[in-house]
Amino acid sequence: MKQDARYLAVKILNRFEQKNEQLSQVRQLVFAQTKPEILSRSRAMVLTNEIIRLKDRLDLLIEEISGRKMERLNPTLKSILRVGFYEILYDENIPEYAAVDSSVNLTKALLNRKASGLTNAVLRNLIRTKEKSSDWSVPFQKKLKWHSLPKWIQNRWKKQFGENGFIKLAKRMSQSPKTFIRVDLSQNSLDEINHKLNKLDIESTPISAPFLKINSGAGKILFTELFRSGQISIQDPAAGAIVEFLDPKQGETVIDVCAAPGTKSLFLAEKVGESGKVLAYDLIPSRVERGKKDFERHGKKNIHWEVKDATKDDFPLSDKILIDAPCTGTGVLSRKPDIRWRRKPEHILEMAKLQFHILNHMSDFLNPGGTLVYGTCSLEPEENWMVMEQFLKLKPEFQLVIETSSLPDEWMNDNGCLQTFPHIHGVDGMFAVKITRK
Repeated sequence: MKQDARYLAVKILNRFEQKNEQLSQVRQLVFAQTKPEILSRSRAMVLTNEIIRLKDRLDLLIEEISGRKMERLNPTLKSILRVGFYEILYDENIPEYAAVDSSVNLTKALLNRKASGLTNAVLRNLIRTKEKSSDWSVPFQKKLKWHSLPKWIQNRWKKQFGENGFIKLAKRMSQSPKTFIRVDLSQNSLDEINHKLNKLDIESTPISAPFLKINSGAGKILFTELFRSGQISIQDPAAGAIVEFLDPKQGETVIDVCAAPGTKSLFLAEKVGESGKVLAYDLIPSRVERGKKDFERHGKKNIHWEVKDATKDDFPLSDKILIDAPCTGTGVLSRKPDIRWRRKPEHILEMAKLQFHILNHMSDFLNPGGTLVYGTCSLEPEENWMVMEQFLKLKPEFQLVIETSSLPDEWMNDNGCLQTFPHIHGVDGMFAVKITRK
């Protein structure tokens, strides 16, 4: 039972509900306790990602089909029903009878026979409801919980994007994210990697150098020699665009703060080449260790990791600085579904205050004529343009850089900033602005 993916998913969902910890940390803890096989582990990761992404929608439907309020259900039963509803409604690879039987057996094992009877009745009622009409869920799609986003996020995004924009954005955030890989062009061309992946039954499409979109077989990527040897890395093109926006050149030294886990640092290292250097810093020692550990995979000797606080520590003077600022992460809710339930409205201004302190402090280490890029993966104006606007008013010796970029025109906003939106551009939500010291 402890090796079963559904059992693992229930344990992970229970702890996430109780502790409100990062989903990745909860999974690591449960996996460390149960030591599952690779297939069960992978399946449990998919289940928990998707169920937490759709949690409010699943709860809405569970209440309707069962006639019971979620708060009155046993926490473990709640998690089992979420797994069952997800498999019946959204997992095309699982037969309905298998979803019912496994959920009933799991309820017997973790709770009791009486509870398993309820699980059986509710899931079979769901199947009957589905069979009555193909549009049975339409009335529920007009309810707030269908979007599976906290009410405060829904209200903000409706004001920012309008009702139609919000619907499109919410729909995108309720879907699994697309997988992209970045190719180290110093080792292979895009076409070469595309050919090698296809031979491994991983279907990919070149989009623009150095990125490929994975169409099928994404789960195999981490186990390929291409990934293990650092020839490819998993990265969204919008995240990579922040590096390209800085425009690092061969032989340059670049400071990268708030850098862990280091995906952008690695891209910088590829850009500056063996004659250049990336000085990567992060506040959290465990995250720095994770960045260092990736050296075993990619072998780049031009990345130097160190623990430093970007709000107060001293750094070398540099011509190029990248600030990948900590943020609420609302632009990557599809990729990190647990964020939506862990964030609160007050976190936006807390982050904006921290972001301003980082930007203000790190600007002291930029040489005259140097370039600094400030970026986030947030969609919230308070964390993006408003932080930079406040900074430029305080420090007139810095100015905005507006110039022709190699990035797609539609990714650049009216202020000359990089800004992508998941429902418009099909990539993660990212923001970046470039400044120079006069």
